[in-house]
Amino acid sequence: MKQKRKKRSLSGITGGLLCLLFLPVIILNLLLIADSYINPEALPGVLGIKPAIVLSGSMEPVIRAGDLIFIHSTETEKLREGDVICYLDSGAAVTHRIIAIATGEDGLLRYQTKGDANDAQDRLSVTADQIQGIWKGGRIAGLGNVLLFMQTTTGMLLFLVLPLVLFFLWDMGIRYRSDKKEALSRAELEAELTALKTEKENAESAEP
Repeated sequence: MKQKRKKRSLSGITGGLLCLLFLPVIILNLLLIADSYINPEALPGVLGIKPAIVLSGSMEPVIRAGDLIFIHSTETEKLREGDVICYLDSGAAVTHRIIAIATGEDGLLRYQTKGDANDAQDRLSVTADQIQGIWKGGRIAGLGNVLLFMQTTTGMLLFLVLPLVLFFLWDMGIRYRSDKKEALSRAELEAELTALKTEKENAESAEP
């Protein structure tokens, strides 16, 4: 019985650890989804930090394709030449470096950008309403590729469904072995009690 409780306790602890592992990811995704609905014209983020997956090598070697970078909300008036910003161009996020800042005829600031690895500057300047934030150096190399893969059917099966199935099978195996051991112990105990009872009856019948 103690062994059974120990096995099931181990199963419960493992399940709890998996929940602790996946729960923050699920909560973060829900917050990002909610923010994308609240602000459909902007990159979704949490507490002013917006994750973005880099799709091209225009900023290499500082930022590489497949990296996950973190964009921080900022006041556009504080931006300076040399800052790396993320802006939206026809709905697509672009992360390039500011090479010049000028005031347009309409009195609004315009930011000329260029990818570090590109030979030419970007064709159009960027306005303040396009800017999503500034990149301060935070990135996780290659994680963007992993997240993109996880969005595919194969990725979802591999990273989400398969671990759950394996845990379920592992848990079922533990329960099966535990129940089998308990049944065997119970059978041995019953056999021992039967033997003792028989021995007692034989002893009583042998008395004059």
